[in-house]
Formats: sequence, C-alpha cells, structure tokens
Amino acid sequence: MKEEHRLIKNTGLIAIGNLSTKLVSFFLLPLYTALLTTSEYGTVDYIISISTFCVPFATMLMDESMFRYLIDAKNDAERRSIISVAIKVTGGGILIVTCICGLIYLFTKKNIVLVFLMYMVSSVITTLFSAFLRGIGRTDWYALYNCVTGILNVLLNVTLIAVFRLGVYGMLFAFILAQTSVALFTALKIKVWRFIDFKIAGNYREMLRYSIPMIPNSISWSIINLSDRIVIMNVLGAGFSGLYAVAYKFPTLMDTVYGFFYQSWKESSARALAQGNSNEFFQKIFVHLINFLFAIVILMTAFMPIIFRIVINHRYYEGIYCVPILLYATFFSNLSGFFGGVFTAHKNTWILGTTTIWSAIINLGLNIVLIKALGIYAAALATLLSSIFIYWYRRIKVKSMVKLSYPKTSLIGNIVVSLVILGLFLVQNVPAIISSCMIAVVYAILLNRRMIKMVIDEFKLRF
Repeated sequence: MKEEHRLIKNTGLIAIGNLSTKLVSFFLLPLYTALLTTSEYGTVDYIISISTFCVPFATMLMDESMFRYLIDAKNDAERRSIISVAIKVTGGGILIVTCICGLIYLFTKKNIVLVFLMYMVSSVITTLFSAFLRGIGRTDWYALYNCVTGILNVLLNVTLIAVFRLGVYGMLFAFILAQTSVALFTALKIKVWRFIDFKIAGNYREMLRYSIPMIPNSISWSIINLSDRIVIMNVLGAGFSGLYAVAYKFPTLMDTVYGFFYQSWKESSARALAQGNSNEFFQKIFVHLINFLFAIVILMTAFMPIIFRIVINHRYYEGIYCVPILLYATFFSNLSGFFGGVFTAHKNTWILGTTTIWSAIINLGLNIVLIKALGIYAAALATLLSSIFIYWYRRIKVKSMVKLSYPKTSLIGNIVVSLVILGLFLVQNVPAIISSCMIAVVYAILLNRRMIKMVIDEFKLRF
C-alpha cells in the first residue's frame, strides 16, 4: 500500500474511533459551564492536569514502546513478549503510585486523593489498551472501544452532574466508570490473555531504552500545561483557572484533530523509513500538515466569536481573548510533534526529552515573571513562546535526518491572512465577524486544495 494512502486510511479509522471520546469534553462544555462554577471547573481541570503529569512515571511510557515494537514484530511469540513486558512494567508502576496515594490519604484523610488515584489508574488502562489494540492490528476494536467509551462518558456525565448534582466528583467518576467498564468488556471479548505470557523472557532493556528518554518529553509537555494552571490557581485563584481551562478547550479540540493524524503518523513514518523512501514522503506530509493546521487556526479564530456565545456560558466570556494565542501555540506544538514522529521512526527518542525540557523551563519562567502584569494572558503568551521555541529547536535537529522546506509564497500569504483575521477578531462586530469567516473559509480551501483532492480520490477509491 502506498504510504500516503495508508496514512489517510489509518488517520480516518483513528478519527472514527476517537471522535466520541476526544470530543466529549468539548460537547459537554454547555453542561459544565452551566452547572459548575468557574472555581469547580478549575479544580477538576487542575486534578486532570496533575494526573496527566504523573501517568508517564507510572507507566514508564511502555504503551509507546509496546506500540513501536509491535510494528516490527515478526511473529506471535515476539508480540506476546513485547505485550507482557509492557504489562509487567506498567503494573509495577501502578502498584507504586497506589502505595504513595495510600500514604497521602492516611495523613490527609481527603477523599479526593482516592478519586485522583482511580482517575489516574483508569487513564493508564485506557492508554495501554489503546496501544495494545492498534499494535496487534485490531483497529476495528480500537475504533469501537473509543466510540462506546465516549457515548458512555456522555451518559454518565449527564446523569452524575445534571441529575445527581455530584459536581466535581460526578465529572471525575463519569470518566473512571466509562473507561474501566469498556476496557473490562473489551478484554473479555477479545480474550486478551491469549496475547500475554509472563514466562517468556522479554527484552526489558531495549524497550525501556526506547521509552525512558520519552518521559522527559511527556512530562515537559505536562509541565507546560500544568505550570499555567498552577501559577494561575495560586496567583489569580480558581475562578481565573476556570476561565483559562474553558479557553483551552478550543485549542485542545485542534490538538485532538491533530492527534488522529499523529497516531497514524508514527506508524507511517517508521514504515516509510524501513522502505527507504522517507525523504520525499516526509517533505510532502510536512507541507500538507502546515496547510491543514493553519487552516484550522484561522477558521477557529474567525468563527470563535459565534461559537463562544453559543457554547459557553456568559460568565466565561472573558476567556475568549486567550483562544487565538493558544491556537497558534497549538499550531507550533503540533508541528514539533511532526518532527517527533521523525525522531521516533529513527528510534532516536533522546532528542524529544531535551527539547521539551527547555521549553518547559521557558514556559514556567515566563508564567512567573508575567502573571501579575498580564493575568491569564501571561499563561497563554508563555505557552505560545515556549511552543515556538520547541518548534525551531526540533526543526534544527531534524535537518540531520531529513531536509524539509515550506513554500515562501504560502508562508507570506499565511502571515498576511493571520494579521487580517486577528485584527477583525479584536473588533468583534457583525461586519467584522462575517468578513473574517469568509476570508478564512476561502483561504483555507485554496491552501488545502491539493490535499482535499487527494482525500476525495482516496474516498472514491474505497467507496
């Protein structure tokens, strides 16, 4: 299969499987903002951010290692060995985290500690299960798994928050119950024990050598996200943290769409490298990706005054001005993720950690310095600048592996359109909003016309 077609197909399947799960938090925003105060929503977001930070330590990112090595596995014995190693290492990490949380609970007697532990364990199970299903080639079950989880999550959120009025606990328990129940059902249905054999001597050293350097990368991204919340929470208060959390939901939506691509990109980049045709393939995908991501940025910025008024409660409206800044930050972080796919294809994961560590330091430093002067906008600006830094740092590093370029005419056009749409966004009257939306739609189509044609051709080929 031509690698471009494989990438499109896998991205589509992953999108189908993840849409319900990944977009749940976005479509539930009207419920959250109507029934939760800004302080309550800020508290939930704070807990989720801390969990995201802790998960890589608990798993040693064996889900990433398991998926990457399953791609190269030649027989069932190798697959069982890889999966068994990942489960054993992850199980040991969960046991350690459980002991730590247990001790904290004994001293504090706060139930939120136990809820945090359950939320974190369910996150680990979901991450490992998703990598397992894709790694063994069960994309059908992967899609169904995420789809059912998303639907169940919506039902539980509505029941626990709107009906039983459980607030913060309801939102967290909805996620925990949805993830664990679907994972258990899927494990029983596909007889997951057939893929596990703890008696096989696995290659722990090689898999850990791949995953451990990625931990600094993962936690640095968490620090970049978490430092914003920590500084806002402690300097400005939970109310401002809630505003920022809602504003971040829209860039997160963009990041979700990119995530569909990135999961398949890691596989396609490894296959292209093995086949010896990676340079031309990487260059083509690089240009298409910039065009696509930029289109999302300008479209979301242009339509944001309309979307925000429809979806978000008026108490949160002040956060709208952070959205464009965070969208551009996400644009650069997604492009740096593309370079990360090149590094992982070469199994050179050390670069990922060193680049994101520096980015996290810059983000935290800017947050501390600017927060009192600029408020929540300091957090957004710090995220943008740190994302630009990691993009250029990785861009320099990737030159030793592949030569990538972007047309200057397109770059100039992107800059001009960005300035126009941002200017109209700040005006926010009806003529400005309409003009901005029209410009964004037309330019997005023109910029992505080749990719649109390629996707249409692929669709016709399949159907």
